[in-house]
Amino acid sequence: MPVNDRLTIAVFGKKDAVTTEIVSSWSEIAIDLVGPYTATDDNGHDWSFASAIIDVRYEPELMVPLMNELEAKAIPYIFFVPSCAAGSEQGPFVLSTESEDIWHIVAALSAQERGTTH
Repeated sequence: MPVNDRLTIAVFGKKDAVTTEIVSSWSEIAIDLVGPYTATDDNGHDWSFASAIIDVRYEPELMVPLMNELEAKAIPYIFFVPSCAAGSEQGPFVLSTESEDIWHIVAALSAQERGTTH
């Protein structure tokens, strides 16, 4: 039986947040980015991803319900700045092709406790 040692991370963001170059760079280190999904998209995925990253450009009224859903499912998440908006948006995590940016995001997601929330 084949073993899949790949990590799957859902991207919730605008269409310009994920480029083919970004997907390829992450894939090279066994991380599959799925999406981007919209913040209000609850039918386009099966919630089986290991963690999620959320575009900081979303308004709070869109982010909060998504955050609540992720927390209810005990899915770790962080917010990111897309590389196309880096410099114009504040945030410590940049979604890009740079290995330093990739490992920064992965380390932050890995540091979160995953378990049932009440």
